Amino acid sequence: MLAWLAVTATVIFPGTGHLVLRRYLRGSVLAALFAASTDVFLITAFLWPGEGKTGLIVVSLAIMVVVWGYALFDILSRLRVLRAEDFQERKDNLLKAAQVAWLRDDYAGAERLLKEIIALDDRDVEAWVHLGKVLKSCGRDEEARESFRTALNLEGSRRWRWELMRELGTAGTDATEWETS
Repeated sequence: MLAWLAVTATVIFPGTGHLVLRRYLRGSVLAALFAASTDVFLITAFLWPGEGKTGLIVVSLAIMVVVWGYALFDILSRLRVLRAEDFQERKDNLLKAAQVAWLRDDYAGAERLLKEIIALDDRDVEAWVHLGKVLKSCGRDEEARESFRTALNLEGSRRWRWELMRELGTAGTDATEWETS
């Protein structure tokens, strides 16, 4: 809701969407620039008598378009960052809840939460590692090994490499055999 309000406000009057997202300085500057260039355009086009005003009209229109375009681009970029932060926070909260469930021996709950993280982001190495641990705790060794293999094959698995190799029983071997399987 807040995102749509910010985008709509920016489309209507550049800078106001920034104010909605509490980016007061940038929003104020953009709104002031847009208002000033709009005033110059309107005064020059409709109230200024005589000839020779085309250059000023073009410059003020150019400033208006640039400010409007920048404001829209900036607000959309900011919303993308906020969405990514919310997404990461949600994944972190689910992971914490899964770890608590696992520590309480609620393996079904932990598995459900970890699979929810994987449904959100199937490239989350940490979720695959913890899912393997939960499955191993349940005695589902083959499924656990598959989770560990998946985690090992994902980019970013370097942090977990030694633990994954230990879980897979390959601590003394080269991990490249698992990366290709």
